[in-house]
Amino acid sequence: MRSLRVGAASLCAVLLATSGAGAQERKAPERTDVSPAPEREHFQLKVGAGYDQGDFGTKDTTRSFYAPVTFRYLGERFDVGVTASLIYLDTDTSVVVVDGQPTQSDRQRRSKDAGFGDLYFKGRYFLVDDAGPDSLFPGLAPFVKIKAPTADADKGLGTGEWDGGFGLEWDKRFREFFLLGDVSYTFMGSPPHQDFRDRPAFSIGIGRQFTPVIAGTVMLDWRRSIVAGGDNAVELTGIVQYRLTPTVIVSPYAFVGLTDGSPDFGLGVEVSWKFGRY
Repeated sequence: MRSLRVGAASLCAVLLATSGAGAQERKAPERTDVSPAPEREHFQLKVGAGYDQGDFGTKDTTRSFYAPVTFRYLGERFDVGVTASLIYLDTDTSVVVVDGQPTQSDRQRRSKDAGFGDLYFKGRYFLVDDAGPDSLFPGLAPFVKIKAPTADADKGLGTGEWDGGFGLEWDKRFREFFLLGDVSYTFMGSPPHQDFRDRPAFSIGIGRQFTPVIAGTVMLDWRRSIVAGGDNAVELTGIVQYRLTPTVIVSPYAFVGLTDGSPDFGLGVEVSWKFGRY
């Protein structure tokens, strides 16, 4: 089963790279190579929908649907935003939704419920811009993130505890190609009678601007398991970004889980709209 999954992921990466495909929270990558200009849109609204399923190394299949909505203020050298969501979870195993995705936990549960997800607040500062294709130094954007436990923990839609973390996003453009990624650390709150570990994570990806309106990216994501002895989550994600207008981007995506710490596969779409020009 694992060799088949790895083989499928490798095939997925090749197909995405050759056909023009373009990472959570599932999201399209946002490059930080250009500082926001004063005369531009100051607000952003993102609406997404995603489905995933997997067995997490058990005989039961977990299915979930995640529909996030993000509102963001775009400052001159920073942005701040909040994400709310609706979640549907159907599972017979020990998983809990963390950051919009089913995650191995140490509490056995049986759940087939829907409801509101957790609230996520994120702030990002554009510390360094990409100096251009002739420089090897990337653009850098440190960020902080806080989760408010608004999801129903009894239904497995969240942990029921506050989380907080920090990280660094980076990207580098080489003409029509670009590299990007991030590294982060999340301090996990532990519910009563559960012992969640803090969660380091990183991602790295490569993309290409195929036309002025179409870009594609392939991302590899890793996140440590929040329970001791659990499999770390490793996923390969492909995203296509299509610019409908100068302020509207549609980004379908698909991913394959490479370990039992991740769903086996998932797919979805995100629509981003920037507005409020002044």
